[in-house]
Amino acid sequence: MSPASSPLRAGRTRLVLVVEDELGIRNPLEQFLQMRGFAVVCADSVQESLDLLRVHRPDAAIVDLCLKQGSGRDVIVKIPPRVPVIIFSGMRAESSELERLRPRTRIIEKPYSLTMLLEQLEEMLNRSENVLAES
Repeated sequence: MSPASSPLRAGRTRLVLVVEDELGIRNPLEQFLQMRGFAVVCADSVQESLDLLRVHRPDAAIVDLCLKQGSGRDVIVKIPPRVPVIIFSGMRAESSELERLRPRTRIIEKPYSLTMLLEQLEEMLNRSENVLAES
């Protein structure tokens, strides 16, 4: 991994919020991100996600739109605009609307590749950091 794509920035590990209610998806994703050097906090509901957002300041978020307890959309609108968000969902129309309305948002449709998700995440984080450095 090159320094440009390293999860370490300014001496700290990047924090990713993962919002997914299916353990079979959430656990492998959490482990994959941790193996690549990211810190990860996970939630399986809208309420738990909002509670985590009050305590943590994630550098990025990965959010499923279809949760058993609410909609990922309710989480996405509460994430600060500076934070890149990856939406993974099978609901293309709603995902596309959020991508259009919210800056720094991308869609990855299920099923997805963990490698592709990681590439998108790193690209979005690097782009976000470049914007912050220029301002």
